[in-house]
Amino acid sequence: MFKDYFPALNTRELPDPPRWYNAIGVGVIIIGMALGTGELIMWPHLVSKFGLGILWLALVGITLQYFINQEVARHTIATGESFFTTSARLIYWSPLFWLGSAIILYIWPGWASTLGTILAELAGFGNYQVWAWLSLGLVLLLTFNGKSAYHMLELSLKIIVPVFITLLIIISFFNLSLADLGLALRGLINFGYIPEGIDLNILLGAIVFAGAGGMLNLCTSLWYRDKQMGMARYEGHITNPISGKPEAIGIIGSTFHPTKENMSKWRDWMKYVFIDQGIIFWLLGTIALVLLSVNAYVVLGEHGLVPEGQNLAILQAKIFSDHWGIAGAKIYLIMTYLMLFSVMWTVIDALTRIVTDIVHTNARDGKLVRHFRWLERVSVHHLYYFLVTAIVFIQAILIPLNQPLTFLVASSVLGGLSMAIYTPLLLFLNNWRLPRELRPGLITNIFLVGASAFYIYFAIIVINQNFFS
Repeated sequence: MFKDYFPALNTRELPDPPRWYNAIGVGVIIIGMALGTGELIMWPHLVSKFGLGILWLALVGITLQYFINQEVARHTIATGESFFTTSARLIYWSPLFWLGSAIILYIWPGWASTLGTILAELAGFGNYQVWAWLSLGLVLLLTFNGKSAYHMLELSLKIIVPVFITLLIIISFFNLSLADLGLALRGLINFGYIPEGIDLNILLGAIVFAGAGGMLNLCTSLWYRDKQMGMARYEGHITNPISGKPEAIGIIGSTFHPTKENMSKWRDWMKYVFIDQGIIFWLLGTIALVLLSVNAYVVLGEHGLVPEGQNLAILQAKIFSDHWGIAGAKIYLIMTYLMLFSVMWTVIDALTRIVTDIVHTNARDGKLVRHFRWLERVSVHHLYYFLVTAIVFIQAILIPLNQPLTFLVASSVLGGLSMAIYTPLLLFLNNWRLPRELRPGLITNIFLVGASAFYIYFAIIVINQNFFS
């Protein structure tokens, strides 16, 4: 029915799933990335201005992203291929769109600048730019420290995320009352409520980024691939060319016959995806989002303050110092730094992986090979570690600059547009390109259809607002 621009998948046996605690990891990375996007800035800003009654919209946003992450994982576990290769099978030029969008969306060092501001406040001396450069340098130090970039990222976030959540719970225990939590719970089920005067563009953007948002959800496939989950076990993973042992990385994925034994293994693999995405990402992400929002509402609401951007974290820390002294402010700033550092690191890693995967794959096969063949001799390992270094240095150079308005507009449009494109595409791929036995069920498809409709609506609103109004 549709032309396939890559060779057919190989056929192999589905590997045995590991013990459940070895399967967990990608969900930790995604929650580490999600915590500092909508959770730290957008939702605390909105609830401090419009109240906790809008939290149900955050719940909708993170729930939609759970189903997207689950379905991205489904396809990679079933085929061993990244989303970017799978989409190129159907739309040969799509890697060019993903490549350009990823660079425009994630090359600017917004998180590094915020981290520099937080460290300057935490230390009490120094210029924020110097602290930002040191934070970027720490990313490189950690990345090159391990034999595998993915395993170093996962290991670090398995420490950072629990520490952050523990600090958040401690702060919430002393700062929130049962009445505050009850108000938040009512906000989570306050379906249909939209306050008057709220900016629809900001609200829709907050829903989109309740979780990861933009193209970051698609990197789920690259992390599951490097973790060698399911059929990705046959594809190899990226290793440090200095301290690791290079492996051959497959270009064409594999499939398996839906035998009784393989289907039993498949159900176990999908159970791990549910634990990783449903419990680690969705449940812990929702708890963190709610606690951050309620703390912002309680701390800022009584002062009538609605700060913007990175000033929100700094102002909250100063207000905490009024209640708990310097120790309270320091704890809050440390918690915020851990959260945003995990975001910066995972976004840099995600951008590097997206570019690496697209270049490495299309330099060796597919209809775009003539555009990328000059990079065919560069190994995926050298390509990844070169690109992560280059991206860190580019961001370091860009720190003194404010992101140009043109790129801000392009980022908002591309973020929504990419989700409006890849969500229905994912729906099609998993329902028509996978064997019938591996396809998503009715409930998942209902949520994917709803997500597709919402993100398309969001893209139309954003494009109309920025280009036709």
